[in-house]
Amino acid sequence: MARVETSKLVVYPWSDLFSLVLDLKSYPQFVPHCRDVRLLSRRADEQTDTIVSRMTVGFAAFEVGYANRTTADLAGRQIHVEALDGPLRHLRARWSFEPRGEDRTLLRFSVDYEFSNPLLAAVASRAFAAMFGDIVGAFERRAAQLFADKSRAAPVIAGPSPA
Repeated sequence: MARVETSKLVVYPWSDLFSLVLDLKSYPQFVPHCRDVRLLSRRADEQTDTIVSRMTVGFAAFEVGYANRTTADLAGRQIHVEALDGPLRHLRARWSFEPRGEDRTLLRFSVDYEFSNPLLAAVASRAFAAMFGDIVGAFERRAAQLFADKSRAAPVIAGPSPA
């Protein structure tokens, strides 16, 4: 079984990062080794959002695909991911978003996973380790691309008008 845990203070509001993590369709554009994501179903209400998707990850000529259930808890500022099928005995990931003021977030990511086949584990573990090892960095770089204008906006200061 493999486990990765990481956290980082990033300069974006938690709500922007939360939305970015839920934008599964965009993962192939920036998540290491993610080649494709297909949304299979989505159910949402005011506080939760549950997405079932099929993700394909690969390294060189090797690819594996598996279905995930992603459950977003807006009130708890957490997103949980669980593999539903595929070559994994299990995969459980958790994102948490802890606000640090209005424009900073302590972003935490943890995942534990295990392949069901030892031969597959030997081949695919490099791709999974690379993908999960840099996952927070990948999301931070994506946030910088998407939210650069927002983070650079000068604060508006009320005061007397120049004469």
